Amino acid sequence: MRRNKDLDQRLDEAQRQRLCVWGESDTSRRVLLRRAKLGDLLCAYPGLYARPDYWAQLDARNRYLHVVRSLARLHPQWIFCGMTAAAVYGINTATRHMDLIHIRTIDNRHVHDYGKVRHHHIRDDRFEMVDGVRVTPLPRTVFDCARKQSFPDALAVIEAVLRERVMSKDELERCFESLPGWNKDVALRALAPATGDTENGGEAYALGVMLEERFAMPLLQEPIVDPYNACTVYRVDFAWRDEHGGLIVAELDGRVKYKDRSMFRNGNLSETIIAEKEREERIRLVVKGMVRFSFREALERAQLVRKLESIGVPRSM
Repeated sequence: MRRNKDLDQRLDEAQRQRLCVWGESDTSRRVLLRRAKLGDLLCAYPGLYARPDYWAQLDARNRYLHVVRSLARLHPQWIFCGMTAAAVYGINTATRHMDLIHIRTIDNRHVHDYGKVRHHHIRDDRFEMVDGVRVTPLPRTVFDCARKQSFPDALAVIEAVLRERVMSKDELERCFESLPGWNKDVALRALAPATGDTENGGEAYALGVMLEERFAMPLLQEPIVDPYNACTVYRVDFAWRDEHGGLIVAELDGRVKYKDRSMFRNGNLSETIIAEKEREERIRLVVKGMVRFSFREALERAQLVRKLESIGVPRSM
């Protein structure tokens, strides 16, 4: 492979700044395209490139943020909004929503979307600078996500805001009431059940599915005392009381604990798996019913609904 000292320096500097590289002239664009065809570079987004080995080390969220930061440099007039702004703020962790780029426009005329860019008419031209990116202010961002996304996705964004104590529920409600925009009632409906007690976006999304499927609001992070050791308390993701007071439990499979070495018990995967099995066995000794489900099952709904019905999760009136 032929070396290009200037390009290597640009790539090194881009990686330090968590950016991609792009061509600033027709000649440099042709050079990057040629290198990508040879496999020396990877096209991360139309016109944006990175080293393949560097890109492989990034998770999906950081890849998306590399693209957003790079586009912010290329288009300094852009104000990012919606789920893109939410990703920059760290309140959207759903990689399903990291394939498109959402930007604000104040043009009253119809603006044609193109490629992966989606335009949203927002009259308010205020913005915040976050990580070198111009984004709609946080209240506006949350409101727009809450009124435009599905109920589970909207709840996941709101839960992240409350979980991180960025804004309180009362503050969000006041903002939702005062900000201009259609579907205000949709945003307020997504806000109503939010508590900030879910541990992550996956749990928050699953909660949204449960509520949409008319299951009763669960207890979140309910403590359960180990029947063999009163000093050990387990917290379960979702729990309900049946008509006799018995506890029934649903847990979202946290597969990251088996993939992320930093979460291994004593740095050992085998110990982590054994500890998780022991935890589940102890919980099952205390509760009347328990199911585990995957995030995929929450997305597809039918299997999650069947599992919750099988253990008698009550329905809301």
